[in-house]
Amino acid sequence: MAEINTNIILDGITLALRKAFPESHIESGTVKQGLRPPAFIVLLVNAEVLDYPAQRQKRLPRFDVLYFPKAGREECYRVADTLCEELKLIDLPGGDKLRGTDMSFEVTAGVLHFLVSYNHFARTEINETLMGTLKIEQGGK
Repeated sequence: MAEINTNIILDGITLALRKAFPESHIESGTVKQGLRPPAFIVLLVNAEVLDYPAQRQKRLPRFDVLYFPKAGREECYRVADTLCEELKLIDLPGGDKLRGTDMSFEVTAGVLHFLVSYNHFARTEINETLMGTLKIEQGGK
């Protein structure tokens, strides 16, 4: 299993979107003016990190996949149904697969907000500061 981090998950989401919606524009950061529908923007909403024993962390990143439709709410609902299938298991660039959880969606102001989490474990490195060499001199008779 390769290293998994937030950028790799973001790449996996955008790869899945490009495969399912080849005609759509896809962004994963700030958007310049002039975004033309149909278009997706993928944003990290929040990420929780829980420490576990044995140099492990459970990471819980949650993403918001925004969809800007051409034709209104009905199109948003169709896209949401497709996203439920396409984002439940994504392929990461390193060849690993990651399962999406806690999926939900809503349409606000004509824009679809599709929320999905990709929980995973990561190894952490311990930066130990070792004690230096101690020299003991004993005195006496």
